[in-house]
Amino acid sequence: GIYMPEKMMKQEPDQALQITAGMVSVTAFCAMVWSLMDGWMDQPNWQSFGLPGLLLDPEMRTIAMAVVWTGVVSTSVNFCVEVKALGQVPSSEASVLLATEPLWASVFAAAFCHERFGTNDFIGGTLMIAACLVNTVPFPEFAKNEKGGER
Repeated sequence: GIYMPEKMMKQEPDQALQITAGMVSVTAFCAMVWSLMDGWMDQPNWQSFGLPGLLLDPEMRTIAMAVVWTGVVSTSVNFCVEVKALGQVPSSEASVLLATEPLWASVFAAAFCHERFGTNDFIGGTLMIAACLVNTVPFPEFAKNEKGGER
């Protein structure tokens, strides 16, 4: 969530790294519990799929780098940037920006990795932008209702 980090950043604006550490720790703990409950440890040769096995086995180097990238850049750095931004932007605006993340991922994949951007992608992107606009544009009848008026 972004609600609690925003409140924490408003109270302690210089504590972004500590807030991020807490968020990453909770994420790592949840991932650990999930992986232990997933049943992969019943498989033969399961030790090679643990982090030491991935990092030390030359045949698993590509997978290990993907795991490190996901853990460090995609999670830790991303959380840190989001938490720092929450100190500047209200959570309502941040949630709208974060909701468009899959759309931007598709656009960048199409632009830089030459991925195909099909009809479904255009329809999905349009629906996402429309939902964000509906969420942010104030409608007069809702504003009247919030002030205590009847519907």
